[in-house]
Amino acid sequence: MRERKIKLTAVEDRPHITYEALSVLHKYDVGLIWMEVYAFVAYIKLMPVEDEVWEKIKKELKDLKGWATLEEVELFPFEEKDTEMKNVLDVIPHGVTLLSKNGDIKYFNNYAADRIFSTGGKNITGMSINKYLDCSGMMASLKRSKMKKAIIKEKMVLGNQMYEVNLQSVANEEGVLSSYLLSFYDIDANVYNRYDNPITFSDIIAESSKMLEAIGQGKLYSKSDSSVLITGESGTGKELFARAIHNESKRKMKPFVAINCAAIPDQLLESELFGYEGGAFTGGRKEGKAGIFEIANGGTVFLDEIGDMAPHLQAKLLRVLQEKRVRRVGGTDEISVDVRLISATNQNIDEMVKNREFRIELLFRINIFSIHIPALRERKEDIPVLYEYFAGIHFKRYSKEIDGIDREAMKKLIGYNWPGNVREFQNVLERAVALSTAKYIMPKDIFLNYDIVPHEDSDINSLKDYLESLEKKKIVESLRQSRSIREAAKNLNVTHTLLINRMKKYGIDIKQIANY
Repeated sequence: MRERKIKLTAVEDRPHITYEALSVLHKYDVGLIWMEVYAFVAYIKLMPVEDEVWEKIKKELKDLKGWATLEEVELFPFEEKDTEMKNVLDVIPHGVTLLSKNGDIKYFNNYAADRIFSTGGKNITGMSINKYLDCSGMMASLKRSKMKKAIIKEKMVLGNQMYEVNLQSVANEEGVLSSYLLSFYDIDANVYNRYDNPITFSDIIAESSKMLEAIGQGKLYSKSDSSVLITGESGTGKELFARAIHNESKRKMKPFVAINCAAIPDQLLESELFGYEGGAFTGGRKEGKAGIFEIANGGTVFLDEIGDMAPHLQAKLLRVLQEKRVRRVGGTDEISVDVRLISATNQNIDEMVKNREFRIELLFRINIFSIHIPALRERKEDIPVLYEYFAGIHFKRYSKEIDGIDREAMKKLIGYNWPGNVREFQNVLERAVALSTAKYIMPKDIFLNYDIVPHEDSDINSLKDYLESLEKKKIVESLRQSRSIREAAKNLNVTHTLLINRMKKYGIDIKQIANY
């Protein structure tokens, strides 16, 4: 005795045809487990039936008027689809979970079972998702959304792993909700960045001619698909430029993937760049892993601090750029990739080429277009607008009602050399806002690290040149602190005429005094 699954196909859709078939089953006292009827076809799952009885049932069903065929099947169509769906979802390299309208788990793939829920083989179907993670905020946001195919995204740390969690509705063509789909994408926060990338050139704050020229170059180069090399000191905003170029290019709807070549050991960097096959090395994923050139296919790869890349990786990168194909570590197949490369460095790349520390062929490949971002000390006229931008952010963050900045405090900001550039400026300003107790940011609120400011006179060997350098510095300092040249001369205890002559000698323009 065994259960039977049958498919009855009709030649005509006449009244009572299904009832007649069920009457035969009732005659032999055969119980139904499940039944579904469509036009011209009926699927029936029966309780266990003895073979001898089953043969009689089959004969009588075939003799009924209107039924063309009777087939025994192993799987019903919905079972086939369900099996196929589960097999497909189980090979997907990220977590997938289907939730009921009430938030109960209806299905989860192997990835989610092992890495998200850690079920240990236990069936958690029917349990509330809230037992494992809090999705209430995402659910509320999705219900408030007026978009038909809205996707709510949120980053979550589950165990020791960060994930991008996506929540979306599952509905039929009429828009009737049936369930919710949760997807989990693992993020390596220390290596690369796949999240939303809203930066544009309008987010780069500048008024100086040098910076506006760099922005103009970036906008122009974004229209091309050629590689770009961005140079500049640490903290000047090289990645901001890279993101802005991507977002004004034809690739803006595709991924922007950034990686810092200096932050990762050579062995790990190779696998992050080019990926690896399963079993390539101990500790790797058994299914292997795509590199960032595969992940960013169609989009942009940003290699920060490319000057720190090891020579053997430079050679492999050169081949990828030339052939537009990548071979995973431990693999033999070559995978076609279509990416735009943007690189950045704070080193003198030309000097590295001369010293055989960087391949000249690779430099030719990455340096079709180049942008140099000036240091903050070279564009001090941007400090007031940078203050306005960052101060507004930090006022809100610290809930401070501050009306502005004291004049002497602004002079202090402008007079500093900013070896850490905009990054250091932002940190100093945040600290000033946090510490301020008055309506204005005062000089005492601004803490500057003069110990890390490079000594510009350290390479002057001539006593005469050294003394002139000190004299120029003293004049500039006095002019900054005075309301006029005459007042500065008085403070320096020299005549007005002598000070004007010294200003001519050293090329000091009173209108540009803030830039010295």
